[in-house]
This record gives sequence, structure tokens and C-alpha cells, in this order.
Amino acid sequence: MVKLKKTVTLSLISVMMLSTVACSVGGNTKEGNKTGETSKPAAPATVRILIDKTTNFPEDNAVVQEIRKKTGVNVQFLTVDTADLETKLNTMIASNDMPDAFLNPNKAKIKDLVRNQAIIPMDDLLKTNGKNILDNKGSILKGATQVDGKVYAIPRGWGFGSALAIRKDWLDKLKLPVPKTIDEYYTVLKAFANQDPDGNGQKDTLGVGAYFGGGSGYQTFIHFFAAYGVPIGRGKMVDGKVLPWVLQPGFMDAIKFLNKLNKEGLMDPEFATISNLKEFEKLWNGKMGAFDFTPNGTTQNWLTRYVENPKPEFAYTVIKGPNNQGGTLNLYLEDSGPWMHISKSSKHPAEVMKVLDFMISDEGDKLTWAGIEGKHYNMENGKFSWIKPYDDATSLRNEGGFAYNGVMNRINGFSVQLLNDKTKAGLKLAADNVIEDAYLYDIPAVELEKKKILEDIMNEIFISLIVSKGDLDKEYESLKKKYLDAGGQKWIEQATEIYKKEHPEKK
Repeated sequence: MVKLKKTVTLSLISVMMLSTVACSVGGNTKEGNKTGETSKPAAPATVRILIDKTTNFPEDNAVVQEIRKKTGVNVQFLTVDTADLETKLNTMIASNDMPDAFLNPNKAKIKDLVRNQAIIPMDDLLKTNGKNILDNKGSILKGATQVDGKVYAIPRGWGFGSALAIRKDWLDKLKLPVPKTIDEYYTVLKAFANQDPDGNGQKDTLGVGAYFGGGSGYQTFIHFFAAYGVPIGRGKMVDGKVLPWVLQPGFMDAIKFLNKLNKEGLMDPEFATISNLKEFEKLWNGKMGAFDFTPNGTTQNWLTRYVENPKPEFAYTVIKGPNNQGGTLNLYLEDSGPWMHISKSSKHPAEVMKVLDFMISDEGDKLTWAGIEGKHYNMENGKFSWIKPYDDATSLRNEGGFAYNGVMNRINGFSVQLLNDKTKAGLKLAADNVIEDAYLYDIPAVELEKKKILEDIMNEIFISLIVSKGDLDKEYESLKKKYLDAGGQKWIEQATEIYKKEHPEKK
């Protein structure tokens, strides 16, 4: 760290000395050349950018070297595991060792960073050095990214709709149609769990897979609640008030349906405790008939994971409830973090923006996702193919492939263009069937103050009612009171005020 600072300082001193020499000969470079003097080009600026990582890779690799070559900036990426990103950022802030730029995973922290003058507005830098960013993400530089009308953050903007995938080959074997209503869905799940769809003579298949994951697995339950008009995890305007999802009309209808599935063994009995990876493995190993997830995984990235031969065949569908509601959650890419900031302490903000802008460009996006064309992959007549051994993800990551793609993330970038038709159809189905919500960009004060308390109670409501063997309505009333008394009532009041302020047209 100290060596980097000394390098920059020495470079600046060298430039100043060269300027002094030029002045002593009247600033005439031609005169200087006559005496045989030559000037050395200034060393490239060094900038440090804190990012997250999901896998390990060498700090010095072919991709980062190419980024430096293309930008003329000596960029140093400081990598930390995704789960430790905020802790690392807090440590760097406390020790006054801020990087030039950094990813911040916590939306609530943005205003604090602005208030404490830790980050700078990017509006002017975007105009001068951020053309690719504006072209690709200009429409989503709003919401939490702005404070007092100025852009202080660039959202990752990574997000794809979630769609319910059904084992079409199992449906065909059992002579069942692709379900489209909640009643048809129940019939299918019952058959998947009880009629040996994999043909191994054992009762070892799940109707539908789902995992809670401490709340991170709510995605796998989206379609259940959407069928009853509930945007899981989000508020909704009801009679002039924004209600949290656990208090909305339709919530208990979805819970009672899930409770029935759990009692009858039609959903994964381990949903409350199983990890996401272990749940995925049940799908990959052919033990699950339905799963609500991003199509990019189900019918794209996981194709090599499925152990069955032939590979499973999936159909995507929307399950409609009694009021003809159903689908998935709307995407708000402007609120899809983490968020990139430029530190006020950075001595090279223009160079930082130059690096970020290159990474989101078409060229930079291809580089950070797939590596170097001709070395890691080939494109012939519009057809993509890996060059061995880089068809192996580990080998590619060792070269820096995949490692930096999420730093800026080009919306509808290279990886999206290469999706297969089945996956594209699943994503389109999701995009065409979003349900109503009352999305908040700002965060209610009580949520900041009592976030864990309120989340724990909502999780308790969700899990305990699904597994309950008692009086669901009576238990729900008790838990609802617990939530309201713990701050839920204040949340409703504050959320309603925020939503009306953010959407004056809906007052």
C-alpha cells in the first residue's frame, strides 16, 4: 500500500522536475531536442478499486493486464469475498485508507457516505469520461443512486426475472398438461411426488423444490404468493397504506396452500434449513419436478450439471390463482446493488471513470466475461466457442475470466446475447407477467433502526405457519400483533409516506 503511494508521488515529482527543466530553456522542445535531451512519458496513474468476488483467482492475470493496456491506467483491484465486502469497506473507512473507488453492498449506506463527504458526485465525470456508462445505464441512474439530484452511485444493475420451471418430460410421462392454474399445479405436484416420474421404482422425488436460506431463498416461493397477488418481500398499496407482504390480502391463502403441500410431502421438507447449493443439487440429480429460479441457471448455466441421460426437459409457466393473478416480481435495476462509488480522497477520479467506462463497454464486457478473443474463446460467423482448456470455468477464472464482469455489468451484455432460446423464452415470460407492488427506493427510518428485529419476526411468520399443525388463523393473528408492536405499525406509516413522496401521481 505504501509502495503504491510512493510510486505515484515520485512520478509526480519527476514530472515537476521535467517541467522545471523545460522552463529553463524557454519551454522550447525543439531547442531541447537539439541538445539531445529526451523526456520520459509519465508513469500511468495507479488507482485502487475494491470489489467483491465469488471465487478465487490470481491477482495478476491476463484479463486485468488487458484492462490496464486498454485504459492506460494501472488499476489494482482489491478483492474480497462477497459476504465480507461491507466489513472490509467499513475497515478501510475507519483506518482512513479509502480506495479510489469501491463497491458498496448496502443501499442504506449511500446517504451516510454522501453526508460524511466520503464520495463525490459523478455527473461531470460521466459527461466527460463515461459515455458507455450513460449509454448503457443512463436510464437507471435514479432512485437510490441520486442524492439531492446528483449521481453518487452506479448500480450493478444485474438482475433477471424468476420463472417457474416444470419437468416437461415428467409431465409427458404422466400424461399431464403444463399447469397454468393453482389447482392444476397441485395435481401436478401430487403426481410428481407419488407416481414415480423418474421410473426408478422408488418414492424419492419432490413435487417442488424450495429453500429459505435465511430469507435469501424467498425467490423460490415467488410464484406461490404471486398467484394470490402478493409480491413476496415487498410492500403493496392497500386502501391507501403500504402494507408489508406478510400483512397483505392473499398472504394467508398462499400460506395455507404451502402448509397443505408441506403436510402432504409435496414440497421439500428441508426448505427451512437446507442451503441453496444443496437444494440445487436435488434439481441437478433429477429429484425435483418444479423450481422457481432465474432461467439463466435452470436452462442455461446448469445444463452441464444435470446427471440424467438424456438431460431433463423443462417448460416455463405462470401459475394463476383464483383471481387470475400470477407471475413474478418486477425488476428495478436502478436499485440492484452493489453500488459503485468514487472516493473523495481519490487523486485520479477521471482515470477511475475511464476504467469503469471501459469495463462496461462492449469490448470491456466481452473481455471481463469471456477473456481475450483468440486466446480464451473464438467467434466465427457469430458463433461463440471456448478454446480449451478455458471451457473449464476454473481455468478461465485463473486467467481472470468472469472475475471482473460484475464490477460494472453491462445490461444485456455478451453473456445475455449468448443465452439459448429456452432461457430467453423463460426470461420473456417472466418480464411479461410481473405483479403489482409498492416498491420503495428510500428506506423507512424504523427499518434502519430495527431491521433485524422486523426481519426475524417476518421470517418467523413465514416458516412457522408453513410447518404448523395447529390453528393457522389464530397463530397468524398472534404473530401479526408481535410484528406490529415491534415496529411494524411505524413501518407502514413511514413506508406509506415515502411511497407517496416518490410517486406523487399515485396519491
